[in-house]
Amino acid sequence: MSTADDLPYRDNAELMQALQGVGESMIERALLLRRLDDGDGATRDPAGTPDRLETLYLRANRQQSAPQLLARQIAEFDADIERQWQRHAARSAASVNARIFVPWVHLALLFRLDTRDEALLLAALLPELDSRYEAILQTLADEHAQSAASEPNREIYTALPGVALLMGDDTASRIELQQRLMSDAVLRGWDLIELAPGTRLGTLMGGYRLSAPIAAYLLARAAPQLRLDEPLEELRADAPLDALLVADSVKAQLTRFMAHASADAEPGSYVLHLQGPDIAQLQRLAASVFEPAGMRCVRLDGRALWQFHTENRRSRATLFSRVRQLGRDALLCNRVLVLSHGQWLSGTNEGTEDLLDDICKLLLDSQRYFVVLNGPARRIADIAHAYAGHRAIPVLIRTSAPDTPMRRRIWEQRLSAFAFDPDETVLTQLVNQYPFTESQIVRALKDAASRALVNPEDESADELLFEACREETRRDQLNVAQEVKTPYRFEDIVLPDATRRALAEVLDHARNRHRVVDNWGFDRKHPNSRNLCVLFHGPSGTGKTMAASIVANALNLSLYRIDLASVVSKYIGETEKQLAQLFDQAEAMNVVLFFDEAESLFAKRTDMKDAHDRYANLQTGYLLQRIETYPGIVILSTNLLQNIDKAFVRRFKFMIEYPFPNAEQRLRLWRGAFPAATPLADDLDFPLLAEKAPLSGGNINNIAIGAAFLAAAQEVPVAQCHVMAATEREYDKLGKVFDSSEFTWGGDE
Repeated sequence: MSTADDLPYRDNAELMQALQGVGESMIERALLLRRLDDGDGATRDPAGTPDRLETLYLRANRQQSAPQLLARQIAEFDADIERQWQRHAARSAASVNARIFVPWVHLALLFRLDTRDEALLLAALLPELDSRYEAILQTLADEHAQSAASEPNREIYTALPGVALLMGDDTASRIELQQRLMSDAVLRGWDLIELAPGTRLGTLMGGYRLSAPIAAYLLARAAPQLRLDEPLEELRADAPLDALLVADSVKAQLTRFMAHASADAEPGSYVLHLQGPDIAQLQRLAASVFEPAGMRCVRLDGRALWQFHTENRRSRATLFSRVRQLGRDALLCNRVLVLSHGQWLSGTNEGTEDLLDDICKLLLDSQRYFVVLNGPARRIADIAHAYAGHRAIPVLIRTSAPDTPMRRRIWEQRLSAFAFDPDETVLTQLVNQYPFTESQIVRALKDAASRALVNPEDESADELLFEACREETRRDQLNVAQEVKTPYRFEDIVLPDATRRALAEVLDHARNRHRVVDNWGFDRKHPNSRNLCVLFHGPSGTGKTMAASIVANALNLSLYRIDLASVVSKYIGETEKQLAQLFDQAEAMNVVLFFDEAESLFAKRTDMKDAHDRYANLQTGYLLQRIETYPGIVILSTNLLQNIDKAFVRRFKFMIEYPFPNAEQRLRLWRGAFPAATPLADDLDFPLLAEKAPLSGGNINNIAIGAAFLAAAQEVPVAQCHVMAATEREYDKLGKVFDSSEFTWGGDE
C-alpha cells in the first residue's frame, strides 16, 4: 500500500512546495548552527523577511541556548533533512514510473545529481521562488558578502558563505562545496549554475545562481531554446517510417537499429550515420525514426557552427561551451541533434580548421543519440570507437538514388499535390530521363507550378514539366564545362539520309535504355550497358555540335561542352582530379557531356619514350574509364578521325560521320540560314550559291549573318550583293581565293 512518502508528485507546483520545505529546514539548521558559533546571541531577522519565514527566526531564537542542547537540536535537524531528501527521492522515482513529467526530476535524472548537488541547486532556486530568501542567506554570509549585497543594481546570487553553513560546518564540507562548484563538476560543467563575477572558491568569497534557462525550466516557465546565433531548425516527421519513399532495406535497417538501441539498458551513446544523395530525405528519415520514441530532431548545421566560431574570434572555448549548452538543452527538451554539413568542421573547406573530432566528442559526452548526415564514414566510426568516456556505437546506414520503380512511385505520389496529370508516355519519359531524388522531383514540380501561374497558355503542362526538370539539372554548374543552349530540333538539321538515320537511332537508344537495361536485366550481364558513348566525326562546320544539341533537346536534358584544354594539366595527378570532379558533378546533374576536338586526348598512343608520354597515356586511360562508367550520354567530336587511336573505336556505341554537304544539302542550308522575318531582295539566288560555293553549314550561317548586317546598315533588304560581300570575307578566313566571276550561271564554262 502506498504512503504519502512514495506517492508521485502530482505536478511541478507540488514538487516546488516540497523542496521549499526542505530548503527552510536547511536554513533553520544553519541559523541554529550560527547561534552555536556566535554564543548566546540571537539570530538577526533581516529586513524584508516574508511573514511566513518569521517562524524560522522565532523558532531559532526560542531554542535552548546551551551549546549541548543546540548541537542536539542541530543533529535532529540533520536527521529530519535526510528523511526529507529520502522522501523526495522516493517520490521522484514514483513520478518517473508514473510517467509524470516534472522538470526538476527530469534534470536530476539526466545529469545524475546526488543529494548534495540537489541541495546546492535548491539553494540557488530559493531566491528564484522568493527573492527574500536571499536576505536570509546573506545574513548567514560573512561581512564581505553582506557588503556586496548592498551594492546598487546587484543581481541576485546565493552567497557562498551562507551555502557553506547549509552544507556543513566542518572543513571537509567546505572542501566538498568548493569541489562541487568547480568548472568541471556537474553543476558548472553543464552550465546549470554560474558564478558571480569575482567569485573565489578557495576563500568561499562570492556567490552563484541558476543560469537563466535552467531557472525558467525548473520553474516550468519555459523550456530552453536550442540555438547558436539563431534557433536550431526542428525536423518534423512528415510521415511514419513505413510510409516514406525509400528502399525497404533502408527501412528495415533503421527499424532494427531503433529496436536494439531502445532495448539496450547499458549506458552509452549511439551515433546514427546516414549517407545518401538526398539530404532532405535523410532528415526525414532521422525525424521518422525517433518520433515514435517521443523524441524530435533538430538540425545542427556545420556551416552555422563555423560561422559562430568565426564571429567569436575562433575561440574554441567559446564554441565548445555553446555546444555543451546545446547538448544540455537537447537532453532537457528530449531532442536529437542532427549534424549536417560536417565538412565545414573537418577542415576540408578552404580557410577552415578541423573541429569535427572535438564537436563529436562533446556530443558523445551528453547525448544518448545523435545523428550525422553525409559525414566521412571511416572518420565518424573512428571517433566513436576511440571515445573513452563510455561505450559509443557508430551505426552507418546508406541510401542510394531511387531506382526506376521507386522514381515512378515518387512521381505518382507527388504529382497528386499539383495540377499536373501527364499521360503514361510523358510520365515514363520523366521517370526514365531524369534520375532525380525525391527532393529534386518536388522542386521541379514546384517550379513547374510556379511557371504555370504566369504562362498558362504559352506552354503546355508537359512542356512546363520538362522545362522545370531541365532547370533542376542546371542547379549546379560544372567547373570545367559550359552549357550549350540552343532551340534546335531534329527537323532543323540538314544531313545526308544515312547520317540522319544514325542520329535517330542514337535517340531511340537513349529513350529505350531503361526498358532494355532495367526491365530486361541487361545491367546484370553487362555492367556498363547504361552508358551511351557516341563519336561524331567529319569536317568543321558540318553540324556535329548542332547534332549534339539536338540530342540533348530531344531528350529534355542539358548539354555541357567540355573544354579539354582547361581539364588537361601539366601537373601529374591534376588531370585525373579535374576529370573525377567533372564526372561526379555531371552524374549528379544527369547532363549530356560533349567533348569537342576529342583527338587531343584520344590521339594515337606514343611509344612512351619518356615519363611525359606515359603520363599522357594514363590520362587517356582514366578518361576512357570514366566515360565507360558514366551512366548518362557522352558525345565526342573530332575533325580528324585519322588521328584517333583505333584501339578506342570499340569504346563507342555509335560512330556517326558528318560529311561535307553536297549541292542539294547546301541549298537547304542556304534557304534555312535566314529567319522568316528577314527581308530578302528578289535577286537572291540560293541555287547559284549552293552550286558555286562549296561551304559547310557553319560557313553558310556566318555568311547569312554578315549579309544581314550589311543590308541593315544600308536600310535595304538582303540582296545578292550583300551575300557576295559576306562570302568574300568568309573565303578570306578559310584561306580560299574568291573570284566573283565564278558566281554566275555558266561562269565555270
